[in-house]
Order: sequence, then C-alpha cells, then structure tokens
Amino acid sequence: MIEVKLKKIIDERGISQKQLAEMTSIRPNAISEIVNNQRSTINREQLAIICKALEIIDMNEILELK
Repeated sequence: MIEVKLKKIIDERGISQKQLAEMTSIRPNAISEIVNNQRSTINREQLAIICKALEIIDMNEILELK
C-alpha cells in the first residue's frame, strides 16, 4: 500500500487544504481525498503539480510504501 504523506507536509508548512487547492488549481474535494488517503489510485499529474507547488523534489518526501 502506498501512503501519501500530504497531511503531515501541509500541517508542517501551515498550509490549509483550501490554500493547496488554490495553489494547484486542483479541486478541493480531490485535495481532501489525497490528504486523507481516500483514493485507491494516485493521479501522477496531480501529484506532480502538488510537488511542484510545495517545492518537493524527492518523491520519498510525499509517498511511503507500507
């Protein structure tokens, strides 16, 4: 199982889900599902947009294999 560690990252950076949605132009509902690991698939394009917005270079920072 792959876990997206986005909640931890935005909490550490003081960014709300709404702010992230505005930064990325990704629907707030989609951001919420990603943050709460409620998606069974991960959209690579959305993940790339999120990483770019948060200046994440290493995917290990945002993804964890469990």
